[in-house]
Amino acid sequence: MFGIDPLTASALLILAGSGENSHQAQSFCQMPAPAKINVIPKAEETKYDYSQTMAELQQYSIDTIDPYGFHGVSATQGFMRGGVKMLPQVKLGHKFFPKYGNAACIWYESIDITITLDPTIVLAKEIYKDKCMRKAVGDHEREHVKIDRMMANKYSKIMGRKVYDALAERGFIAGPVSPDQAQGMADRMQKVVQQIVAHEFKKMDLERIEKQRDFDNLGEYESVSAQCPKFEYTEEMLTGSKGKKKSKNRR
Repeated sequence: MFGIDPLTASALLILAGSGENSHQAQSFCQMPAPAKINVIPKAEETKYDYSQTMAELQQYSIDTIDPYGFHGVSATQGFMRGGVKMLPQVKLGHKFFPKYGNAACIWYESIDITITLDPTIVLAKEIYKDKCMRKAVGDHEREHVKIDRMMANKYSKIMGRKVYDALAERGFIAGPVSPDQAQGMADRMQKVVQQIVAHEFKKMDLERIEKQRDFDNLGEYESVSAQCPKFEYTEEMLTGSKGKKKSKNRR
């Protein structure tokens, strides 16, 4: 099992006050307490899947760019799936004022952003049965898990501030609004947080993909193959039908 770095193991908490809110909201609506913005990194235990043959793995669409170019032959011997997920949860508070036509004030009570790593390392049956290749390919895929962990740690540290800054421009409290507009306002406040998190997730995912592809370079592939010089795979491994032995290029 791998963990989040100690620096980010506990939830990151930012208290968001109401000092940035609009004059209208400040003059009528008051937050009873600062909004709490929590960023919670979670790392699930790495799971392993050895249930599929190498021929079956060739049917997967892998986002790695083949470093062997047009003239080499590569085969998928294993891969990591799961990646990083972000889930925002928003809790709103509100108050109606019967004295003023039941006008409503709505504010952010808490915003919890969970960043979860849930990796599964998939190795072909033939790779798992070979002790040398099991370790070589497994170690390679575990490095992919480490890259995802690094990205989760990085964005755990910046996500809370990004949400705070974005909401500070808009205000942490809304109102007063008429009672028939209160639900629509609450929905928009929820949607704003979801949009902010989705935007940051896209940036993280693009950086994550780039780093994963950078790691899958020709030198790394050849290093993995060189660890097990006796291992050779056949056309039967790749296609399920008998044939000649193939080169050991891998991904």
